[in-house]
Amino acid sequence: MAVKQLGKKGMFLTFIAISLIAALIVIFTPSDINLSKNLQATKTRVSNVNEYVSDLESVYLERTLQATGRKTLISLIGHVKDNGFFDNAVKFENAFSDVLLTGKYNGNNIGVMDENTYNDWLNQIVITAKSTFNVDTTLTVNSIEIDQTRPWFVDVEADITFLVSSETASWNKNVLIETEISVENFDDPYYLVNTEGSYINKITKSDTKFDQWDVDKVIDFIGNGDYTHFEDGQAPSFLMRFYNDISASSCCGIESLVNPNNPSISNKDVSYVDYLYWSSVENCANPPYTLLRVDKIHTEFPNFKFDLNHLAKYKLSADEQICPPPG
Repeated sequence: MAVKQLGKKGMFLTFIAISLIAALIVIFTPSDINLSKNLQATKTRVSNVNEYVSDLESVYLERTLQATGRKTLISLIGHVKDNGFFDNAVKFENAFSDVLLTGKYNGNNIGVMDENTYNDWLNQIVITAKSTFNVDTTLTVNSIEIDQTRPWFVDVEADITFLVSSETASWNKNVLIETEISVENFDDPYYLVNTEGSYINKITKSDTKFDQWDVDKVIDFIGNGDYTHFEDGQAPSFLMRFYNDISASSCCGIESLVNPNNPSISNKDVSYVDYLYWSSVENCANPPYTLLRVDKIHTEFPNFKFDLNHLAKYKLSADEQICPPPG
């Protein structure tokens, strides 16, 4: 009988043990499932915010810099048209940074920058990120730089520190945002200032290669107001035209030929290459360079004159020497 009672006690203890295990399973299993779900949700959340941070650095900051950089150049072209050239490159570069970030130069609103500054658009990014991803974004622009390393593009750089934080993670980075802006279709500030805004010449790149010039292509080139770049040329860059520096750009010089049929242009005994036309002093008896006439061009554009150097660059032959007078 004692063995049988012991067996019953064993069975009872076994039942209790199974019940406890079952209770533990019931108690703890749902918690494990929720933990797994929460972990997966956190991973998804971090992944989404991380993707936003990546796009912020590689897409949003660059595209807004390009758009506001272009508007800034348009505004500064309008500024020099009304106020004259900047004194030097440093003052132009400082003005570009100020207008890009604040829309103001010397305390005055400039051009089309109202609610279109880089800071305005960065603020829109912050607001959109909060409503879309529920993240807090802080963006600080440390500096803005503008330069040219190619004739047909302007390079703009923004040094930016940003902090992105959510309830799950945070990102703190310092990045250099780089973009390029084509100079084509901008009004040439050099023409505008020198004619008090009456001669508007938009920068359009000529399709003619350096070794393909002839008299007919030069006639079209003058009539269209196009621009070209010579590797060994002496022309200033697009940016240099904002501060009247007509020295040779080592990388980025572009030039056009002044149309003598434009009402703003007077007959002068100088080369009609744009940067020479307004910078050269007339002295036909003792000119800084030999002036020559090409009859076929003269028929279309009376008074047009070439200096000897550019006559060779455009693959032309002169029909008459104008200055100094032969003899």
